[in-house]
Amino acid sequence: MNLTEGVNSSTADFLSFYLPADTFRGMYPHNTLRKLFFDVDAEYRTQAEEMLIDYRNNVDRSLHFTSKSTLVEHYKEQSRANTVMGFAISLIIALVGILNFVNSIVTAIASRQKEFAMIQSVGMTKRQLRSMLTCEGLYYGVGTLVASYCLGALGVLVGVRMMVVGDWTATFHFTLLPLAICTPIMIAFAILIPYLCFKNLEKQSIVERLRAVD
Repeated sequence: MNLTEGVNSSTADFLSFYLPADTFRGMYPHNTLRKLFFDVDAEYRTQAEEMLIDYRNNVDRSLHFTSKSTLVEHYKEQSRANTVMGFAISLIIALVGILNFVNSIVTAIASRQKEFAMIQSVGMTKRQLRSMLTCEGLYYGVGTLVASYCLGALGVLVGVRMMVVGDWTATFHFTLLPLAICTPIMIAFAILIPYLCFKNLEKQSIVERLRAVD
């Protein structure tokens, strides 16, 4: 309404209706047409726009007109801007979440170096320790994914639906595809980070880790 009808107030109510141009001139002979609408068939739309552009450029430069293609392009630009903003915010949140996930795993392993050295000193092999760390990483990863799927589904079904329900230009489609795309990435991090921590852990001998001060 604010785009097609020229409404410039968010509080006032406007009643809009259409009259034939001749009827308007007959009812208000001393007034000029404020706005004139052309109903043009789709096949002649391009020619009509070209005619109006030519009229504006060569006859009346003060003429302002808005065509359907202009509205469509304006809406596409708004959609692209909203999409870019949404992707940027999602990317930032994803990076913060991944860094937090990595930090949790690294901190949990680094704080237990002495513990690992003790259980290795009584017989645990490197392979067993590596498997244990990998399983713990998967435990963190799977737990994070389960929580993300549950909270994500709830957020989409409730939060996103409430955001678009009042917008007549928007449609709601439930999807968890972005989360499904992130799932293998999360699993990969859950396996890779413990493995890299284990490789760094093994740079020190068991005796050095046992002597380390907490």
